[in-house]
Amino acid sequence: MESQLETIRAALMEDADDEARSAGASACRAILATLALAETTQSSAHSPPASAPTLPNAAELAAMLSVIKTVPVDQLLDLAINRLRAALPAGAVVAPSGPTLKFHLLPTPPMRRKP
Repeated sequence: MESQLETIRAALMEDADDEARSAGASACRAILATLALAETTQSSAHSPPASAPTLPNAAELAAMLSVIKTVPVDQLLDLAINRLRAALPAGAVVAPSGPTLKFHLLPTPPMRRKP
């Protein structure tokens, strides 16, 4: 997170070039995405789906991926599940799924002991 804050500080300098400003904007977006992720995983209410975002450029994508790889997998899965549930039409009911892997236990004949 400190490196992203440094990137933003560099972008806010008066003599910052376009590349530095673009990197700063990407860092801001990444921090906002992290805050939104934390808010989404802490909230039990389902939010309405957001409008379609614009596609990020390579620098923005790299910044987002650097943030995403620091997030625990459980939080990412919770976020994905919440987003999918929010995309369902109002009143839609999703049937709970059962276990996907089932084992059938077969009886085995008793073992004979050697005399």
